[in-house]
Amino acid sequence: MSQANVRSTDAIKQFKLALITYAEDARVALGAMEMEIRQVRNWLERDQYTYWTSQVKRSEEKIAEARTELNRRRLSQSNSDAVSDSDQKEALRIAEQRLDAAEDKVERIKRWGPVLEHALSEYHSQSQPLSDKLSGGLAGSLAMLERMIVALEEYLALEAPSAPVLPPTSSPDTSAPPSGRSEPTPGSVAPVEARPVDESESESEQLQPELSAKGTGSAEVITMPIAEPTGDETTRPTS
Repeated sequence: MSQANVRSTDAIKQFKLALITYAEDARVALGAMEMEIRQVRNWLERDQYTYWTSQVKRSEEKIAEARTELNRRRLSQSNSDAVSDSDQKEALRIAEQRLDAAEDKVERIKRWGPVLEHALSEYHSQSQPLSDKLSGGLAGSLAMLERMIVALEEYLALEAPSAPVLPPTSSPDTSAPPSGRSEPTPGSVAPVEARPVDESESESEQLQPELSAKGTGSAEVITMPIAEPTGDETTRPTS
């Protein structure tokens, strides 16, 4: 899975704005270029071609008029020895020069037309992908950037989950016994619980002395029974 090292969402927002600005500038530039192309094509194929073809016709008319005037001049002075037709000849020469210039312009326009079309086709082959990207692909790119910005902002708005609180654990040395009864420690004497005395017990058992014998380290309890005095013993007179 690929990962992105995104350090700031502001950089993506600024890139999006820069991309929008670039797209607007590119559209304006392409539109201005298309307008310039149409103007050049119209100027060359319509204005110039129409103008110079009309000049060719006009020059041909001027030549016809100049030749007619020259012939008329020669006929009017046919009986004289000196014919002054220099003005008519000069007018004819100028008309012929103008016709040659007009025909040359028309030929150049016809020659430059295909060259212009070839250059325009090369230009359109390079500018058309950019135009298609600006018209269709740019909207998808901007939508993708917007989704990225929204996703990153939602991710940054998330709060990290809090760690679970575990109950405090106690070690066996410091743990208290489960019951209220305390355990005897080594070297201490365990307390003796008092128990109720049964009334049915004999007085002999309550009067038994306990004798401790020492010798082997263990204590032996010797119980000596004491006979109860009977009623005869208590009433017998002494001798």
